[in-house]
Amino acid sequence: MLNRTGSVFLSAVGMATVVVSMISGTALPVRTQAQLLHPSKEKLPSFEVATIRPSHSSRTFVNYHIAADRFTAENATLTALIQFAYGIKSDDQLPDEPKWVGSLRFDIDAKVEDSEIAAIDNELPDQRLDRCRLMMQSLLADRFKLKINTRTRDAPVYALTVAKNGPKLTPAKEPTDLEKQRTPTLTGGSRGELKAGAVSMELFADWLSGRPETGGRVVTNETGLNGHYDFTLTWTPDDGHNAQLSGAGASQGPAISPTPVSAAPSFLTALQEQLGLKLKSRRARVEVVVIDHVEQPSPN
Repeated sequence: MLNRTGSVFLSAVGMATVVVSMISGTALPVRTQAQLLHPSKEKLPSFEVATIRPSHSSRTFVNYHIAADRFTAENATLTALIQFAYGIKSDDQLPDEPKWVGSLRFDIDAKVEDSEIAAIDNELPDQRLDRCRLMMQSLLADRFKLKINTRTRDAPVYALTVAKNGPKLTPAKEPTDLEKQRTPTLTGGSRGELKAGAVSMELFADWLSGRPETGGRVVTNETGLNGHYDFTLTWTPDDGHNAQLSGAGASQGPAISPTPVSAAPSFLTALQEQLGLKLKSRRARVEVVVIDHVEQPSPN
């Protein structure tokens, strides 16, 4: 985890977020569970200037860095950028045509207008993140000529609920009036251990969405828990997930051995035994993105 004053840093491998730094609360747009991010105003905020270049990285993951004065993305496909811009939770909500949107990779360096920096710097992390998402929507429309529409369709989802014997979560320490609100963190998760700090159940449901452990489904928060919590979750990844990680390790350095099968339970068992939470299978209407028009980015 890389936290710096006035910034939020995210690292992702596909839809499975490795590190997330944001908080749940009141944001600029209006959004409900299982919905994509839509602006609450007609005019989208935008970056002052942005450079977009083809990425030559050999890595397979994407880095996003958000600060009050700029946004950078490294090694991002257009699919990943759409995922970020609209708050997409599952691959099932993503477009897969034309084919290049999921294969060509780009590096983006976008600067915020100087007159807006002070106001952004005073925003809560979730407000800053959602503002940046909206700016990315504007950039995609301007430079990629992206035009989308959204549709809803019936799909299997999971509802995150409290288990029969109640939650087993440690409330995070509340900040004093003189302290800034603690920035929630979700660190790890790819090899069977997740460490959470000051995390809301809304954010945890977002983290669970689209992961191999949840079958790539959207996960909605139905716990009724409104606080922020510290917790550690340890489980044994399934064999398919382990094989995927071993393959990723070959291109990113030595692979890390997963937790031995005997050392930790399955994900769903760990969720209930360690956190007192359950996932209930349901069907619900979810929003999906359909591309009406897109072009490869205009020159800088």
